[in-house]
Amino acid sequence: MFLIIEGALFTYCTKHDEILNLASPGTTSTATGTILTSIKGTATVLGTGQGVWDGTLDAAWANAPSITASATVPSPGNNIFTGFNGNTTNVTMQSMYDASNIYFLFQWNADQNNCASSPWYFNPTTRLWAQEAGAPVLNTDGTSFRPPFIQDELVMAFDINNSTPEFTTNSCYGACHVNTSYGTSTILGGAMWTNGPSEFLDCWRARTTQVLNENQASDCSITWDNGELNKQSVPADAMIKTTDGGFSNKQSLTITGKKTKENVPMYVYPTGYSIYPNMKEGPFGAMYQGDTGVKAFKVVAVDTMGVLTLINGAKIDPNTAASGTNYQQVGMGDGQYCIPGSVVAPYTGSRADVVCNMFYTGSGWKLLFKRALTTADAVYDVDFSSLKDQPFGVGVMFNGADNEHAIINGLTLTFQK
Repeated sequence: MFLIIEGALFTYCTKHDEILNLASPGTTSTATGTILTSIKGTATVLGTGQGVWDGTLDAAWANAPSITASATVPSPGNNIFTGFNGNTTNVTMQSMYDASNIYFLFQWNADQNNCASSPWYFNPTTRLWAQEAGAPVLNTDGTSFRPPFIQDELVMAFDINNSTPEFTTNSCYGACHVNTSYGTSTILGGAMWTNGPSEFLDCWRARTTQVLNENQASDCSITWDNGELNKQSVPADAMIKTTDGGFSNKQSLTITGKKTKENVPMYVYPTGYSIYPNMKEGPFGAMYQGDTGVKAFKVVAVDTMGVLTLINGAKIDPNTAASGTNYQQVGMGDGQYCIPGSVVAPYTGSRADVVCNMFYTGSGWKLLFKRALTTADAVYDVDFSSLKDQPFGVGVMFNGADNEHAIINGLTLTFQK
């Protein structure tokens, strides 16, 4: 089971120090059961810098058999996943491969096209800037909540060389552990790691902010690491390494005329943003790192009224009549000038092995994966060149869900010989 909290893969479980074991959601298929067959064929997948995908599929996909599985947000109890329990979407999966690469096509229903991660807004009452939460904010009655402002996502996990015995039957649940330091006395927290130093899971994270802007998924892994999450292999969102994937658009500045500090955006596009996908060009829900200092200017000061001063001398005043509510929370959403919480840049090294395209159809997502059959990372990347059966699992985050994700387990990839 996949869950992203504080930049890592975590999950909630229900019993002390135990692997989560849930029944597989119901699955319907035009192939055989939960077996996804990859056939011989080649797909077009745009790489980094090659533009925005328009959703057009190669004719070869019409020959690839599909399986359609119902991905459902589970209800582990203890108010975990409140507000999302039982949310369901149908996920259709297809695959092809050629002499060099393997390709996956995922399609699923989603009423929303979330591609912004914790954007900044101005609070006119406190005169302070703040970020929307990446998880639901519960009201005092414990039932209703302000939705999270988090990007949609799909995650795949593969067992490397059949190294993780639990994966065959439990899929990614076999790496779910509970009562770690991430838990509390009232909510059982858990983390993703395998059960021994020789067990490795290959993990592909396709997050809309990175995919729409850079045509990449994050090629990471889940390992043992002495019983702790390998935070280097499953890195944060936004990343702290400015040379690899971007960074959080956040800094702390001393308020002009005071000794106290305030968290504010680090960079601002004075001309506004493209929050939603399917525009001719981005960035979508984020800033490009390459734009910093060129189109996006650094915030160098903030005053007691929340006015931001940029390095070029320009000012962002959220209090004017012209600004209106554009920088504020508006109902359950944000004004059109609210500032992205992430700065994106291309992944590098082995983390850049998975090329990925994404398109919102108006009622759901299309998602393309491409990766070489073999990579230079023989330890943490699954090798598809042998064309052996490969168990895998899927986690789907949609309609404002992140921690509260839908899950599909018990899947097996086979190959047309």
